[in-house]
Amino acid sequence: MIAGATFLRRIAEVLARGRMVRRRLPNGVAIYVTPDSQLGYLRSRLDDRMLRIAWETVTPSSVVWDIGANCGVFAFGCAGARSIVAVEPDPFLCHVVQRSMALNGVAVKLVAAAAASAVGLAEFSIAARGRASNHLTRVGGRSQAGGERARILVPTITLDGLLDVSAPPTLLKIDVEGAEVDVLRGARRVLSEARPAIHLEVDQSTESDCRAILEAADYDTTALDEMNWFCVPRRRLTAAA
Repeated sequence: MIAGATFLRRIAEVLARGRMVRRRLPNGVAIYVTPDSQLGYLRSRLDDRMLRIAWETVTPSSVVWDIGANCGVFAFGCAGARSIVAVEPDPFLCHVVQRSMALNGVAVKLVAAAAASAVGLAEFSIAARGRASNHLTRVGGRSQAGGERARILVPTITLDGLLDVSAPPTLLKIDVEGAEVDVLRGARRVLSEARPAIHLEVDQSTESDCRAILEAADYDTTALDEMNWFCVPRRRLTAAA
């Protein structure tokens, strides 16, 4: 029975490739998503936890950076913010985000690149199972990837470099499938100068390094579950007190 269910899921994943469907976010914004990223989108299943962070955190003065934007669910969930930047290296997912912008008129600054610790080029793996598990090849990704369907070269940027051409973020979301240490190492100025609140997806293999970087930057981290942290700069907490 389990083998049969796995086989049917595999067929569904293959049939979902390249498809786009329209969905409406709880904030009323219509977007395109692709079940090629995750099959849950076929059943209108969105990430309520991330969207709740957007509702509770974003104001009209917020500057949001969505690193590893995928279809842009979080980015468009932050509609109404002063500025939204989405960083996504997968060309197909960038196309999905652009289709959504044409549909809903929300201004998202799309950066077609991968965030890393240095500027350059890197191999990027398109996951066999779903594009939500795409990853920089050198970091290995997560087990949900199910192997590779393709490997491409993508440009890499640093968040510190992005700081030179964008307003400093007040909210930073990082979901990069195992490359979070790389991203944080390329964000020293962001952490020390901009001091945004951070929603960070971590892996067991990267947890200790991520915690060390955030501790050194004087951040408090709260585990939302075994893979997701919400991080707040202590300086901001002290000022509020």
